[in-house]
Amino acid sequence: EDVNRAIMSMLSTDDTSRTEGLASICYRRTLGNPFFLLEFVKLLEEEGLLHFHLGLFRWEWNEEDIGSRTESTENVVDLLQQKMVKLSAEVQGFLQCAACLGASFDVETIEIVWQHKKMTYVDSSEAETGTEELLMTLVEENYLENTEKNEYWWIHDNIQQAASSLIEEESLASFRRSIGEIWYRELGEDHLAPYLFEVANLLNTTGIDVVNIDYAKINLRAAEKAREISAFDSCSNYASQGINMLPENKWDSEPGLAVKLHSLAAEAEGFLGHHSRMDSYCNEVLSQSLIPTLEKKDLYLAQL
Repeated sequence: EDVNRAIMSMLSTDDTSRTEGLASICYRRTLGNPFFLLEFVKLLEEEGLLHFHLGLFRWEWNEEDIGSRTESTENVVDLLQQKMVKLSAEVQGFLQCAACLGASFDVETIEIVWQHKKMTYVDSSEAETGTEELLMTLVEENYLENTEKNEYWWIHDNIQQAASSLIEEESLASFRRSIGEIWYRELGEDHLAPYLFEVANLLNTTGIDVVNIDYAKINLRAAEKAREISAFDSCSNYASQGINMLPENKWDSEPGLAVKLHSLAAEAEGFLGHHSRMDSYCNEVLSQSLIPTLEKKDLYLAQL
């Protein structure tokens, strides 16, 4: 009923029965979300499925055509993706990069990433569009909103999801990791703190155990930060990821880092009530005869 009233208002009609069928389709495609309802109606007009008849001076549509032509639009993400693929390759590429940066990001961050990624999407024979102009395009498309602090937020998390879905599924993990590597490399250790979780999440996305001491240290920092805010699920995940990035001879080459990561993982699992996992992390450290007893104290305490 609310959707039908909204449709009636948009189409400037007071004939309830005339719009009921269209409203039913719109509801199924958008679940009644006001933002996506508006986007869906705009899409219908762009596709010629909804048009204004000058002779009758009213909006006209065919419900069967709308139903069949939008059948593949099972949810709002599909709807948004259909709209996004009509944008230029450059804007689509910019969307993909922005989608990896979290729920919000600043101009400096997207600028850093885009400078490294843009040549994949920009034809060398064409003049490239500036970052500010690309951001304004996304604001005009109602994908992003700009705050007074010059930060950009996705208007809805489904928009970010749709932008991310533009990346080919088989390359999504490697694409996200590459964004994380660019972000980490350009920021440097001293400026990483505000973006620590986002960078760590991107570096952890491939699902392949890659030995990298620097990335293991990032996961250690993320685990410590998660523990500080009592986010023990996240703490456990970051610590586990960090452990997986250590070399096989970690107890010889990186004993200090290995102890810290195992200690955090054990502590987090203990708080989560996963005692078998906690014991596994503890026993791994306690069995290392070359590790000083004092460095094992947190593990002993965890098992009390």
